[in-house]
Amino acid sequence: MEFSEIKLLINFFAKNRHDFLGVPDVYFADKNYPELLWFYKEISKGSINNDQDAAEKLLQSTATNPAYQQLKAELEDRLVNLVFGLDPEKLMNSMLGRSSFRAYIYFGAAMILRQQNASAFFSDHFFKKAADYATFTNDGMIGCLTDLMLADRMAIKNRPDDFYLYRDRFKKSIKQFELEAELILMQRELDIFQVASNISQYKNAAKAKRYYLRAKKIHQQLKTFNSNFYYGNIAFIYGYFSSNFDLVEEALNERETFYLNHPEYYSDFQKSFIALSRMLAYIHLRQYDRGKEEARVFLGKLNANSSDWLHALEHYFILCMHSGNFEQALNIYYEATRSEYFINSNQEVKERWHYFEPYLNFILPGHFPKESINLLGFLDEISYYTTHKEDNNIIIMIGQIIVMIEMGDYDKLYDRTSYLESYIRKYVDRRIYPRTFIFLNMLLTLFKNNFQKTKSQKQAAISLEKLKPVPGNKFFNTEGLEVIPYEKLWVAILEKLKRH
Repeated sequence: MEFSEIKLLINFFAKNRHDFLGVPDVYFADKNYPELLWFYKEISKGSINNDQDAAEKLLQSTATNPAYQQLKAELEDRLVNLVFGLDPEKLMNSMLGRSSFRAYIYFGAAMILRQQNASAFFSDHFFKKAADYATFTNDGMIGCLTDLMLADRMAIKNRPDDFYLYRDRFKKSIKQFELEAELILMQRELDIFQVASNISQYKNAAKAKRYYLRAKKIHQQLKTFNSNFYYGNIAFIYGYFSSNFDLVEEALNERETFYLNHPEYYSDFQKSFIALSRMLAYIHLRQYDRGKEEARVFLGKLNANSSDWLHALEHYFILCMHSGNFEQALNIYYEATRSEYFINSNQEVKERWHYFEPYLNFILPGHFPKESINLLGFLDEISYYTTHKEDNNIIIMIGQIIVMIEMGDYDKLYDRTSYLESYIRKYVDRRIYPRTFIFLNMLLTLFKNNFQKTKSQKQAAISLEKLKPVPGNKFFNTEGLEVIPYEKLWVAILEKLKRH
């Protein structure tokens, strides 16, 4: 295990404290490993952050020293053992999650006791407890394991009726697991397709459709939590690949109905997923009023000190920007960025919201001082784009351009012509970013026409028409969204230009 992973595990246990961590001096103290307790405490405090640092302070050696590697392995083993001490009642907010956790814990305990030749009563009892929880969760994988081991135990105890009972259950659960595994693998293959730039949109959509139809058939057969979950995910992916956001909405409604009929499975995570996904679908469908109502209802149920709350506000912000409610969008921006949760968030979260500043300032001039935008790098650090190719950079680059237009700094804009051409050529695949490809080339028209409004408007007219009918595409999401729809932003840019 990497040092960073050990650190994350320690932080996880610190966040979810239980009896073992209440007495680390006892649990980690060991005469055979005198440095172990100190190792744990220093990582907990953040005093050491990598293998080399730890090895030097602990053993005055290098990270490759076998003694250090053995000490690190011992720490990892003890941390893994703590998993059995976690309290599912405190750790998970759904009955499904708690039951699934207990199923695996009981199964693991039964296997350990069986291998240690402990009393058969304990292993049999724990296998049955695991089986009960597996039955409740409809988890095909753990169901297979528990039913197989119980069939084995009943045969050893010469109980043929019980043997046949668990044998038949195993046959049923293994078929269920095979189908659920098929769903999982189909979804993950589509996940890979989503980030593969060398696969055409047509091929993506064609494969997604085949998998969607197969997934729907499997779910209709099983109607389990897992089949509902993965079928829904495949339906979402197919909807995005094919720009069929009505299908996305339909899949979300179907998932919600399933949970309403099975409230024991309806966790806070699932409620958030459905609400946030529905908002995103409404952005694609351009049903802004429905999206904003969904946002208002969902936000009313949330504590303002959570990632879901901030994520929902981002969707709400985009819905307002797309529907032209700019003053409301500004108020949402202030609500988010002035919140205690935002102030205590990491830099990545903060930068995400700061990307929106140039767009707000462009539409509602005067709300953000030029100095604050400069500090964000919208006017500097051009090399950033060449080393970071995430979708957010498109937002930043366009933000940079509109800031310079707002400031009337045409000299800097002229200097960017070759850079913009290079950026489009290297990073903007028209198959992956069809709308962005069109829009950036429209901006190039401005550059090449010395920002003359009338001439640029005429030359970009056909491109503008290509943007207008498109309600959205799969890349139009929270990772690569249009802060303002490109066709609307283009009109706003033209209004800002000098009249040469």
